[in-house]
Amino acid sequence: MGGARYNPGMRRRTGLLFVTALLLILAGGYTAFWFITAGKIEQGLGDWAEAARAQKIAASWRTLRVAGFPFAFRLELSDAALRDEAINPPADIRMLFLSASAHPWSFGVWHLAAPRGLSAVVGPEGKPAATVSARAVEGAVSAVPEGGATIWLSLDAPRLDASEPLAAGRADLWLVLPVRAPATHRDSNIALAADLHDVKLPQAPSPFRNLLDELALGVTVKGSIPSGPPRQAATGWRDEGGTAEIDNFTLRWGTLAVSGSGTLALDSDLQPMGAFSGAVEGYDELMNALVAAGRMKASDARLARIGLAMLAKAGPSGRPAITASFTIQNGEMFLGPAKLGPAPKIPWE
Repeated sequence: MGGARYNPGMRRRTGLLFVTALLLILAGGYTAFWFITAGKIEQGLGDWAEAARAQKIAASWRTLRVAGFPFAFRLELSDAALRDEAINPPADIRMLFLSASAHPWSFGVWHLAAPRGLSAVVGPEGKPAATVSARAVEGAVSAVPEGGATIWLSLDAPRLDASEPLAAGRADLWLVLPVRAPATHRDSNIALAADLHDVKLPQAPSPFRNLLDELALGVTVKGSIPSGPPRQAATGWRDEGGTAEIDNFTLRWGTLAVSGSGTLALDSDLQPMGAFSGAVEGYDELMNALVAAGRMKASDARLARIGLAMLAKAGPSGRPAITASFTIQNGEMFLGPAKLGPAPKIPWE
């Protein structure tokens, strides 16, 4: 009797058909998953905008769609607007186009882009206290399931118009939200950081030009901040022992270079007081600028130069540099033993 002959070609074709069928099933399943998830993202944004009205937050857009199939979810909004009436003063943000994208395997990280720019108004409609604009914006939001998030934004050619206009070539901003609210004044609350490049000042005292090369600041706020108007919130934060840890401060302005860190708080008049340590290179130019700006007497500057010269050593560039403390106390600023003049006041009203 003759048995069925072994046919390797048939087995290969059968295996290929099986693999092809399996891939088609997986592709169909993934396609269904993508479109169902895209629909939920679109619906979720609409539900959030509806719920936000109860919090005095108005979000709107002209068109909305979810694109990016198959390897991303990209939410695209045109004429996007967000107005927050819950804060004082209120803020209004508008973007001609905004996209937020994430990969299916990493929903905790969303990349943001507003290539046609951003405009924001702070204050009541028709009478803004300040306006902010940028030629283009990109960034990212990273959130964890336990709560908290890290937000990064990079602004191209940002501009602030308030009592005095201020513009920069680029600004990188970070905001870190805590996983849980601080229980005591020792617990970290929000953390903020900014790195500004080519800052165009409305005016600058001699011998400086009105283009500041770099200004960077990193701050971690400790303690809870109660809700309410700025003065009321600041008073509650101060009374509970709140402080601001200056993790990093960097200033590069021509030949002047300043770096340092320290702690800042509010005194009984809600004005800054604090102690910092760091290094200053080009302090002689700083003295000249303070005198030219009328914030320091020429006689005090001469005494300050003598005291600072005794502390100076050669810095990285070979120019005299000092490592000293910087303090703000009773409304006055001190660099080491040298009095620099009155500290800037915070206008709470």
